[in-house]
Amino acid sequence: MKRNSTDSAGMSRREFMGVASGSMGALALGLAPRMSLAAAAASEARTVTFFDTGSGANFVQWWQTYAVPKYKQDAGIEVKYTSIPSAEVLQRIKAWSPGQGDVDVLLLQTDKFAQFATEGFLENLQPLSALIPNMAKAEPPDSKEAAGAPVEGRGTPFFRYQYVMAVNTAEVKRPPVGIKELFSRAAEWKGKISYIDPRSPISTAGRFVASGFLRAFGCDFGLPGGQENATWGPAWEKLIEFEKFGFQKHANSGGEHFGQFTQGDIVIGWQAFDFIEYTKKIGSLPPAVKTIFMEEGLPGGAAYLAIPKGLSEVRRQAAARFINFATSDDVQVHMVTEMFEFPGTNIWEKLPKTAYQLMPTREVYQQRRLPDPPLAAIRHIADVWATKVGYGK
Repeated sequence: MKRNSTDSAGMSRREFMGVASGSMGALALGLAPRMSLAAAAASEARTVTFFDTGSGANFVQWWQTYAVPKYKQDAGIEVKYTSIPSAEVLQRIKAWSPGQGDVDVLLLQTDKFAQFATEGFLENLQPLSALIPNMAKAEPPDSKEAAGAPVEGRGTPFFRYQYVMAVNTAEVKRPPVGIKELFSRAAEWKGKISYIDPRSPISTAGRFVASGFLRAFGCDFGLPGGQENATWGPAWEKLIEFEKFGFQKHANSGGEHFGQFTQGDIVIGWQAFDFIEYTKKIGSLPPAVKTIFMEEGLPGGAAYLAIPKGLSEVRRQAAARFINFATSDDVQVHMVTEMFEFPGTNIWEKLPKTAYQLMPTREVYQQRRLPDPPLAAIRHIADVWATKVGYGK
């Protein structure tokens, strides 16, 4: 899910190396001299190795219990699914020789996709478009740009998410509807407001929420020569003032943030819409917690399916077929209705009416969705936020 990009059930390095050794061992056996090249290629095509760096624990379960078994049933292809942090995946890819890659498909959150793409580690999917016709159903802005980086066919959105305000309506009887209104009324909930620490290595939510706050007060994220332009200062001053009314500790993960709600420490916070609603669904958040799409809007993002460079042609084609399956109408509708994500493709009219009991319409989603902040601005916010607002002093 995630927006808690590495709220995923990541494995330890020892477990990771075990998977790596197993994968390389299987590959070596598949290419043994006694097996013809044609047989080896056929063997490769029967398995897709999928590394998911972008799902939370609940989404990991969705992949394992629905999508992966469905693909095996529909296509007869085995999917080796692993949830793993993106940093380990990046180091693995860097070590590959051309044509010797052993991971076929990646799922990357917006900022991680931008990093992998701009550093040249992802295939252009356009030459494979005949195998991925569903890629044509992707919608802007996510089909065009991710964290300020052009997509240019190097991935396709699987799901999209939107950050929203979460309010415990049992305590907040007249919730604010926008960032500026909340700022002007913050004293009403002094000590009961919070968002995730923008430095968190586990969740991107704090970085995107802080960027939305800064944008609401005029920041345009310009960093000429790596230095803040004149729009940053006044916006930081507003956030510094706002921090005076916040809870004493910023959470480092979505789970910790939700714990602050259930313990009564906070009554207003921010997280991705789907994460809030799914957590309510499983009973881990009070039913009184409601979601509000902020009047000024907040950034959102997408999780991108991509193919890393370094694969054989057979593996690229197998990966493309799996991506087309994951972006098919049936899978997208199931994902939206079960996980409360926004679709990665244009299937809004195919969603059942029951989905709109919780989901906003496409029009509301598009109106309240701000563009992603550029990757440089996201990193800058993470680097300087604590110093700017005086957190931890």
